Amino acid sequence: LLDVLSGAKVTDPEELVISREEFVDIEHKMGEFLSDLEWKVLMSYLDGRSYQEIAQELNRHVKSIDNALQRVKRKLERYLEKRDEC
Repeated sequence: LLDVLSGAKVTDPEELVISREEFVDIEHKMGEFLSDLEWKVLMSYLDGRSYQEIAQELNRHVKSIDNALQRVKRKLERYLEKRDEC
């Protein structure tokens, strides 16, 4: 997911602040277009949990977790593409 959000490292403090603001905006929008399962899986994944841990926590198969994260990535890519067009 991080490869979708940023392809480069930010070292300039001003750019870092802008990147943080952008991340907050993206996080807010993601809450609007992700399903409940996708949101839970994403938050658990970003908290550092493994697919297996998330699957156990949500009582789902590991493949279901992988599929949810793939959907999140596709939705995020589409959102970023549309946003960049504006």
